[in-house]
Amino acid sequence: MKRSVTVLVLAVFVAMGAWSGGQKEAPVSDGTTGTVTLYTSETSSDVEGYVRQFELSNPGVSVEVFRLGTTELVARLMTELQAGSTSADVVWFADMALFERLAENGDLLKINPSEAQNIPAKYVYFDGMAYEARLIYQIIAYNTNLVTSTPTSWWDLTDSKYRGAVGSASPFVSGATVTQVATVSQDERLGWDFYKKLAANDPVVSGGNGGIAQGIASGEYAIGITVDFMARAQMKQGAPLNYIYPEEGALYVPTPVGVMAQTDVPELATQFVNYLLSVEGQIQQQNNGYMPVNRKVALPEGIPSANDIPILTTDWNFLAENRDMLLDQFAEIFGID
Repeated sequence: MKRSVTVLVLAVFVAMGAWSGGQKEAPVSDGTTGTVTLYTSETSSDVEGYVRQFELSNPGVSVEVFRLGTTELVARLMTELQAGSTSADVVWFADMALFERLAENGDLLKINPSEAQNIPAKYVYFDGMAYEARLIYQIIAYNTNLVTSTPTSWWDLTDSKYRGAVGSASPFVSGATVTQVATVSQDERLGWDFYKKLAANDPVVSGGNGGIAQGIASGEYAIGITVDFMARAQMKQGAPLNYIYPEEGALYVPTPVGVMAQTDVPELATQFVNYLLSVEGQIQQQNNGYMPVNRKVALPEGIPSANDIPILTTDWNFLAENRDMLLDQFAEIFGID
């Protein structure tokens, strides 16, 4: 059995749109053994757990994991597709704009996993070429020992009492934060003015959301932006941390999973996607602090229904077409070289 986790940082992005093709549907295969290669930005410990259980449930099938942060993984995949071939059979990461482009260019298979019947239609993307595996949101978290007044708004991060004590992931590392920049900058209640005022408050912009959650829990930051399941993980460990869904709306962070059109193992790749959507896979998601999407799996205690969480509206086409501009503008505002 072969499983590897590789770290690779690519400094440049390859232009989108260099590959093309029509929509394809997954062919039928009689194969019951083989190896599925997964490209993902999921937390290593989480994804290894999913893979281990899938392999136990599917003797003869192994999953090779290639894991990077979302931004680096996107660069890797785009480079491979530009060259005409990718090793990926299954892709799973937080970049809906790229998934949309992959679907448009025929680089994803249309699949019909049996568990799709238990997934709400709004979480089935591009007519079955990708599926949501769980629900996560980017939120505002705070250290309860350092913040005595519960925040309510994105604008609370610009309050001068938190000068130098606000933490945020970098959009040059975090796919969720790229989505945040595209969304917040275009929201009439927030806009680029929010980022300019946040930058004036001397925040720390670094790394991914996990490090920010840990920093808030430890008191390195008083308050900051992270994702809800990471905040819950810190709370479960007893950290003095709490979080809110901002009144303007939290940032919904899709993490689609799909099968690449070039795969040589379409049936096995679809089996893996189906496992992630299954009750067993969704219970694993729930145990890792995520909100499940399968109707048969209950929400973790104390977590609101997705219908009760206000969310900001993201224009995925805008993000796909303006990624470089968004990153350049963010870097200029926050003085990032």
